[in-house]
Amino acid sequence: MTTLLIILGAIGALTGVFLISNRIGLKRIMQEKNEVLNAHKKLGYPKLEKSVQFKIMETGDISPIAQLIPELSEKSTPLILLRHYITISKNEFKEYLLKSDFVNKHKVENAPNPKHDGMWIRENEIIDQERGYVHRTWQISSDKEAIDIYSDLLWEKINFE
Repeated sequence: MTTLLIILGAIGALTGVFLISNRIGLKRIMQEKNEVLNAHKKLGYPKLEKSVQFKIMETGDISPIAQLIPELSEKSTPLILLRHYITISKNEFKEYLLKSDFVNKHKVENAPNPKHDGMWIRENEIIDQERGYVHRTWQISSDKEAIDIYSDLLWEKINFE
């Protein structure tokens, strides 16, 4: 009986420590996010060149936004900032992708690893995979249709948060 009480007490103590540390961690993350958001607001969300916006949207690399405030560039850059910095239209982006080698670059056979995370084009479908498992698919019949779907998904992401 004593052993059971000791085990239950240890489990309770560990659970308490976990919950407290998790709460502290979440609070720190929210403070950091607010610090970055306020710094960009104070900066006035300067306009990025269209070429930079196209690259951000194509690659998902938001470091050009983070680098606008060098002292905070090592902190996480909230995706909600895309709403302020991406001023290109969805149609402009689609035209850019059509002119680039986007479809070829996103064929699963050109991935660094066939099970690499991301959205890939496999034969006549777009696949969304993570850790080698396909989570969603979209049937496509042309490069233009692939670009339409990809653009729609990206624009949903910008307007989600």
